[in-house]
Amino acid sequence: MSFIEELKRRNVIRIAAAYLVAAWLIVQVVETIFPAFGFGDAAVRVVVIVLASGFLPVLVFAWAFELTPEGLKRDSEVDRTSTATRRMSRRLDRVIMVVLALALGYFAFDKFILEPARDAELAESVARVTRDQTVLGSRADNSIAVLPFVNMSSDPDQDYLSDGIAEEVLNLLAGIPELRVISRSSSFAFKGRDVKLADLARELDVDYVLEGSVRKSGERLRITAQLIDAPSETHLWSQTYDRALGDILAIQDEIARAVVPALRVRVLGQLPTPTPADPAAYTLYLQALHLYRQRTSHGLERAIEHLQEALGIDPDYAPAWTLLASSYINQTHGGLRPAAETYALAGAAVSRALAIDPGYPFAHSARAWIAMVFERDFPLAALHFQQALQLLPNDGGILANSAVLAVKLGRLQDALRLTERSIEVNPVSSVTYSNLADQLARTGRLKEAQAAAETAVELNPDSSFSAGNLAGILVLRGQPERAVVIAEPMENEQARLTYVSMAYWDMDDRVASDQTLLLLEDRYASEAAYLIATVRAWRGEINEAFDWLNRALDEGQPLASVRTEPYLKPLHDDPRWVPLLERAGVSDTQVDAIEFDVPPAA
Repeated sequence: MSFIEELKRRNVIRIAAAYLVAAWLIVQVVETIFPAFGFGDAAVRVVVIVLASGFLPVLVFAWAFELTPEGLKRDSEVDRTSTATRRMSRRLDRVIMVVLALALGYFAFDKFILEPARDAELAESVARVTRDQTVLGSRADNSIAVLPFVNMSSDPDQDYLSDGIAEEVLNLLAGIPELRVISRSSSFAFKGRDVKLADLARELDVDYVLEGSVRKSGERLRITAQLIDAPSETHLWSQTYDRALGDILAIQDEIARAVVPALRVRVLGQLPTPTPADPAAYTLYLQALHLYRQRTSHGLERAIEHLQEALGIDPDYAPAWTLLASSYINQTHGGLRPAAETYALAGAAVSRALAIDPGYPFAHSARAWIAMVFERDFPLAALHFQQALQLLPNDGGILANSAVLAVKLGRLQDALRLTERSIEVNPVSSVTYSNLADQLARTGRLKEAQAAAETAVELNPDSSFSAGNLAGILVLRGQPERAVVIAEPMENEQARLTYVSMAYWDMDDRVASDQTLLLLEDRYASEAAYLIATVRAWRGEINEAFDWLNRALDEGQPLASVRTEPYLKPLHDDPRWVPLLERAGVSDTQVDAIEFDVPPAA
């Protein structure tokens, strides 16, 4: 007798089929009922795990034992030829058919009764948006964090889909000026962490949390979303969407439109809508976005490949062109692509995005960054940053990037206001606190700058950017020994050599300072002339510092924020300083002519 025949004889296959169908039915019912009783995705996951864990033991039990009219018996004790045993097998077949009938009945009930009811509820929610536009919100601060949706699919590689859906819902909500939406980098920082909602809300300083789950099966999606009053952990709204994968953009729009009336936000303008896209192209875009967020050389390379494929399908999708430009820019900042090549590729991509959708705020922000970093066209950068801020005034990334331009123009108070607004929507971002530390240091508020830099390091101990900022501020505060301790483990060798060389100089260890400086010059002269100039200036080597700064200008290398750089203060009284600022486009006359008014917070 073959193994398959033996499985059939022992009713193992019958039991397996009955178990799987029953488990599927239980999961469907649980996903529908649990939200109504205040149970979230964690409770659903427990049910799924318990059912999955029980499958193998049930099969083993079915192999070893047989249900007979006299009760459970070992298989070896059962007479398979008896009429009673055959009757029990037929009963088991009938049980399987009943369970299948129940499953089919539930599927029909959900499809033809529950789903129309959900759609009617959604229509009522959208209608309430109009009615509530004249009603003030019940709270003074309508603030929300959108957590990464849980991937309930069997494939962990589907994280791109659950994360992407949550991020796109977040972006839609962020387009409502009357609503304070926590930025992705802060809300997604809690992914995979076991944190109580009340504690999470307190850390992010929000009243409401939107969470959910995504399950993909073939070309079908089941998306569950629920809005929670975080301090009380009260469920205000929940919805389950069973749709085709091609409806993903519509689902995101529906979730955002249902959340707004549940919050009772007074919306003065029209609600944002997602940019239309071909479903296949949009899926590739979400995959690229997931890879882009990794900020690795391989991730950026694969993101670009996915975006190029997406644009081959839908060449008029502005977000894909914008993300392509950002991917090229990040390759250059990571030393993976020459600046001249990036300028050509990124510039062409973002120009295409703006031609397709002149009202896409992230395209304006990317164009501003290219103008600021690669072209040194600060008036153009200011124009595009202002447009981005007007279109999306509360986005943490746009606020932070605009602050960088304000620093370059020497408008440090404007930079601080933009950064403080960025922190309001991005409260656990190490980058934002590093930016704050840098700006405080440039204003001479070194004690506050050190506190901000230490916060940034606490938020992300592995960030070379945060560690470098702290090391530089310690040099400015006359603590070179500690600066060396902070800088030595940094992965970014350019920054490490820069701060270590200055610190050794202040420790009167000229040999060590010379060695690190010469290593910096030998390895990075063609891309970090500005950093070499800062070390030379700090060491009092004025002529050499000007030589390196002029080389950076001649070769089109990054010049950072030369106008307010604290390490370059020894150069300010030199007659060559003002002409150098003019070459860099940031002299007093040039800066005063640039219109860059920071719009007020929405």
